[in-house]
Amino acid sequence: MSIEPFYLHFARPGLRHRIDLFFAEKGQGFNPMPMVRSRLVSILRLDAMSDAELASVGLTRDDILPFVFEDCFGDLAASKQRPTA
Repeated sequence: MSIEPFYLHFARPGLRHRIDLFFAEKGQGFNPMPMVRSRLVSILRLDAMSDAELASVGLTRDDILPFVFEDCFGDLAASKQRPTA
């Protein structure tokens, strides 16, 4: 049995770059793709929302990755109300 390679195509330009930059800024010495894959549905769902929809749940587009990986890095301010993903 052969295993087919896994390729991701991001519909919104720049999302892959934002994910790479997010982890590069953390200075992590590991391959984050397994972690990204496990949360990709949440990332894509939030990224597909309009800016107004994100604002209605208390997020900006720049908050998406810190929110999704909050349990790992705790980026959002403790006082900020967080929606459930």
